[in-house]
Amino acid sequence: MNRIPRLFLFAILAAVGVAQNEVSTPAPKTTDQAFKNIQTLKGLPADQLVPTMQFITASLGVECEYCHVEGAFDKDDKKPKQTARKMMEMMFAIDKGSFEGRRAVTCYTCHRGNARPVAIPIIAMADTGAKPGGLIKVAVPEDEGTSVPAVVDPILEKYIAALGGPAAVQKVTSRIEKARADLAGKEFPIDIYAQAPNKRVSVMHMPNGDSITAYNGTVGWLSVPGRPTQWM
Repeated sequence: MNRIPRLFLFAILAAVGVAQNEVSTPAPKTTDQAFKNIQTLKGLPADQLVPTMQFITASLGVECEYCHVEGAFDKDDKKPKQTARKMMEMMFAIDKGSFEGRRAVTCYTCHRGNARPVAIPIIAMADTGAKPGGLIKVAVPEDEGTSVPAVVDPILEKYIAALGGPAAVQKVTSRIEKARADLAGKEFPIDIYAQAPNKRVSVMHMPNGDSITAYNGTVGWLSVPGRPTQWM
């Protein structure tokens, strides 16, 4: 067999191999194919939706029920869910227009573990009577036009006192939560490990392996069964 027919034979075998792989390996489902009422995060691999939601909850310091109806995640009954969609669209536009499509701005950029980002820095002023490094009260506008104090209210102060005071609370630097996560009608055990000031790891135990989302205070990454680890 001379050189030219051999090259043709290799090309044919390679084409057959690719065709067999395309037939035997179905394309993975996207978020809008696997879940109901996906409007903003369309086109993502379906197995990335839950880690994405976990990153959002960690960025805002909330749980799933802050935006979603418990047991019916596809419903749009809660206003924070509508707001979250608008915020994600805003972030996508900023990243596309100012950072060449790179993921430079995320929920954590502004929220830093709080449901409501503080737009005005909290600064101790001489005429407030605040001690150096202390806080002053700043009114943060609500959606309805009301205002809430940005510091601890009397009820929370009593609760902290019952725990032994601020010094006792400050000694608590880590938290472990164990629960079950509802994913498209199926429940999976999940462990969440958090350490002050901003480290968090969640491990969802799925039938084919663990889905892990982690943030070390500087960068975040996720790992799902059968896929390489990805930076967030």
